[in-house]
Amino acid sequence: MNATESIRDLSEVSWVSNLMAERLSASGDTTGIPYYHYRWKKKWLADFVAWPETNDQVSAIMNFASNNNIPTIPRGGGTCYYGSASPTRGGVVIDTKRMDKIKEVNKEKGWTIVEAGAVWEILNNELRKHGLTTPVAPQSSVASTLAGWLAIGGKAGIGTPKYGSMIENILEMEVVRPNGTIETVTGEDMLPFYGTSGIAGVVTTIKLKVIPIPESTEGLMFAFDELGKAIDVLTRLSKTKTQPIYLRLTDLEYEWRIQGGLPPNTKGLFFIMVTYSGSADEVNESIKTARGIFEVAGGHEMQQDYYQKNWDDRYIVEMKLKLEVPTLSMQNFWVPLEYVEPIVKRMYKIAHNFKINSCFYLVLGGSSKARLCAFAPSDHRHWMHFMAGKSMLHKLVKMMYRLGGTLYTLGLQNTVYIKRYQPEDYRRYIKLREKWDPKGIMNPDKLTHCNMSYTRLNLMFTMNGHFRRLQAILRRAKNILQIPITYQEGNI
Repeated sequence: MNATESIRDLSEVSWVSNLMAERLSASGDTTGIPYYHYRWKKKWLADFVAWPETNDQVSAIMNFASNNNIPTIPRGGGTCYYGSASPTRGGVVIDTKRMDKIKEVNKEKGWTIVEAGAVWEILNNELRKHGLTTPVAPQSSVASTLAGWLAIGGKAGIGTPKYGSMIENILEMEVVRPNGTIETVTGEDMLPFYGTSGIAGVVTTIKLKVIPIPESTEGLMFAFDELGKAIDVLTRLSKTKTQPIYLRLTDLEYEWRIQGGLPPNTKGLFFIMVTYSGSADEVNESIKTARGIFEVAGGHEMQQDYYQKNWDDRYIVEMKLKLEVPTLSMQNFWVPLEYVEPIVKRMYKIAHNFKINSCFYLVLGGSSKARLCAFAPSDHRHWMHFMAGKSMLHKLVKMMYRLGGTLYTLGLQNTVYIKRYQPEDYRRYIKLREKWDPKGIMNPDKLTHCNMSYTRLNLMFTMNGHFRRLQAILRRAKNILQIPITYQEGNI
């Protein structure tokens, strides 16, 4: 069929498939949590998977879906982890990864026009041939697509402390609305596509800012014995005249897991990594300032080759932890830096009481806010251990909201919190869907409706936490996935 022809039967379209293997592949993400954990959803498996290559093809399938009330789920790289592209009522997953062409590069004016299914790392590899790079990128760049990071709200990653969030680096976009209309949007009209899991339509092309490859890129990594000192240093680094392009804080367990060990004679439980880019003089001055802040605070400098190893892994760091443990539960918080210490200490206390694993990393965004990721490494075959990790994360969510933060990513799993804790956002999402998707076909059960009530969720995790605590008191709680390093989390 031609791209502009109307679709009458999905089974007749060459770029649409209903093969079970492809439906399974497109219906999950990199969460590592088994499918049965999500069977409270109505229908977790897609009926069809589509791989459009043009705006017209996206428009054709949206027209068909709208006319037949078929749920439609836009999908990028599937790296979100929160079920943002997971079907909940069957329907069609629109996989955008074949829409990955670089249409134009304007080096003089500093922009490129790229199809939104392009993978960040591949895009940057191509831009380097022109002496260019993107100002910002996610830490999952090895697989994440442009529209995917936009849809989950790309506020913290590589480049964001210096250049701002992803939406601040976009000049215009081409989109396909739920009714099949193709539009070009700019300015505030782009905001309905930012952090909204595709409920306003499918982003197909992005005009993105680009910058010349910096003359110099260098960094440092220091370890600290105390969490408070590490956060104080992080705060000072976030306020320096020249902003870093990357500022990350991790704890010992996270660092050990992503690198498979630590250098000999490592001292400290918390690790700050900072990277600067720009002119050689600018970077040298920034490194000198950062080193002074580290040393005054009593930090222990890590070997430069270890820093380099972490910097080289910047595009895969999120993926590595997911590969290192059988099952990984996590939560993402968007919080001011002053909230980090109480949340992390609370996490350690709960983990100690529940006899479970925990670790975290933090990445600076902008305006002294950071993305704080709390992890509960587990193995779902150890059911109580796994559910205790989920219970811990739920407790941290409630604490985070009490402090005044918000969730960084919403998607499917976190929709349950929106109506209770983010009422203004909830009303905004309702209005957005009413305006652009009155039939409710775009990514159902994301942001505006949830099949599980907060009351039920809260009761389930509260009861599980009590059972796990009782197991620990009776010394029946099994420790699993321990790292071979003495590390008393609860006593930091």
